[in-house]
Amino acid sequence: MKIVNNVRPDRQTVLFSATFPRQMESLARKVLKRPLEITVGGRSVVAQDVNQIVEVREDNTKFVRLLEILGQQYNDDPDARTLIFVDRQEAADNLLRDLIRKGYACMSLHGGKDQLDRDSTIADFKSGVCQLLIATSVAARGLDVKQLKLVINYECPNHMEDYVHRVGRTGRAGNKGTAYTFITPEQDRYAMDIVKALKLSGGHVSPELQALADGFQEKVKAGNATYSGSGFGGKGLERLDEARDLVKKAQRKTYDVSDDETSEEEAEEEEHSIPQIKKEEILTAPGISTITSKNAITIPPPAISHSADANPAAIAALKAAQEAAARVNAKNVGASGVQRAKDIIADINARFKENSVQGTAPEADKAENAAEYSVEIEINDYPQKARWKVTNKVELTGAAITTRGTYFAPGRQPAPGSGERKLYLFVEGENEYVVEKAKNEIKRILTETTLSAIEAEARNPGSTSLGGYGKYSVV
Repeated sequence: MKIVNNVRPDRQTVLFSATFPRQMESLARKVLKRPLEITVGGRSVVAQDVNQIVEVREDNTKFVRLLEILGQQYNDDPDARTLIFVDRQEAADNLLRDLIRKGYACMSLHGGKDQLDRDSTIADFKSGVCQLLIATSVAARGLDVKQLKLVINYECPNHMEDYVHRVGRTGRAGNKGTAYTFITPEQDRYAMDIVKALKLSGGHVSPELQALADGFQEKVKAGNATYSGSGFGGKGLERLDEARDLVKKAQRKTYDVSDDETSEEEAEEEEHSIPQIKKEEILTAPGISTITSKNAITIPPPAISHSADANPAAIAALKAAQEAAARVNAKNVGASGVQRAKDIIADINARFKENSVQGTAPEADKAENAAEYSVEIEINDYPQKARWKVTNKVELTGAAITTRGTYFAPGRQPAPGSGERKLYLFVEGENEYVVEKAKNEIKRILTETTLSAIEAEARNPGSTSLGGYGKYSVV
């Protein structure tokens, strides 16, 4: 409907259909204005020029009967084309293999093939390069071959419209044709549609087929079976979207993920675009003119702590980064919001570059699933929104992230000798790439959320964006 609504109103639309089910007719009448309907013959009726033969037989006897029909056909008319329908792509390839082993040159056509291969197959079939084609219902519509005189439904069609379209590949434009249909006793649910199609077109209904249809009807009356669908009763894209949304909400609730969390695909698409967008928003935000020392926040160094035997050079680099952060805060007191944001981004980038993922060599007595690479990222002094964002549950990199330590209010430090540490994230993974990807994602989230908090604080001083107090005033 969305596509039809965008079509020019003065455009003439012509719709052709051999079956035209009621559902399709209702949909067409919604979008057409004063339509003219022309019916040739009957609706969902096989042409009188097609000789329809339906055989009820066991599954293990169908291939032998198929060879018999093909042998008789090629003996009577060597130039005739034959089209065999199956229900699945795998069945088409298997039947192709079996017929080739029996000496029949044939090809297969189904949705699993490339479009160029399908076009080439149809062209060879029409030109007579190959006279035997095995296909799924993808060839049931739109295929017009003049020399196609035999259609074999090796697998019974599952609804009446599909049967009419399959059989309609032969007996076209006044030519005569023959259509065989194999149906097994287990496929009795399709027998009623086949019987209906035969009666509407004046075909012969065998006693075995009628008994199969009557038996299934008795099952339906007894409540042991249900009628098969016509294949045209879809629920619509809107209902499918609603069903998907319900499933996603249930998954978010199960895994404790908030509704505003983006999917992995969205996160990958926005990975590079979000930081630039945020910078541009800050540059053009009218509410950020200056940020005084009263509104300034402490941006801590995302200290990535390593094991006790960490490289001394890395520890020295961490201390230098912390001192640089202090200088940035002191330098930017009263500075513009633009400069403040730029300095924060540059400072975080510089400090993250100072740290590298530490790996341990695998030991003999180490568990097989133990992580060999890890990194620690301190988040204690970041704004509350940033801490909440990076501690939410989301699957993106495959690394395991654990929240450790204790939260200390701004200005407070752990007591010396207590063994306590500020709140930090412990990231571990099977390889360095996984941990590095997780570290970069945490860096992106911290940078984005911190800048957002600065922007919100500048627009609404005293808000809780930076971890301040809420509606209650401290006296």
